[in-house]
Amino acid sequence: MTSSVVHDAEFYYDEAVLFRLLPESAQQVLADRLMPDDAWKMVADRLGFSAADIETLATRSCPAYQMLREWGRREGSTRLVLRQTLDHIGRRDVVALVDNARKRESSLSASLID
Repeated sequence: MTSSVVHDAEFYYDEAVLFRLLPESAQQVLADRLMPDDAWKMVADRLGFSAADIETLATRSCPAYQMLREWGRREGSTRLVLRQTLDHIGRRDVVALVDNARKRESSLSASLID
């Protein structure tokens, strides 16, 4: 296998990882970045939450975090889906956070193996 193919396989494996496996601290940072201007509501809508679900979430403390946690329990809630959703609404800044969390996890895993 060439290194390009190996890198591509690693990328797709990482992207298929379920969102709920992202560290809780990273999930909270993502949620915090989605709170201004109610960006979390656009994300919730794109992730399949109904208007009623979004209204209910809005009554909770930290609705963005609650939304991400609920979505993370759904089938198919992968990092790739979240990245695509964030990219679609123009939140490349938050996509970068998802990517950085993945890189930190990879570094930690590599150091534990060594």
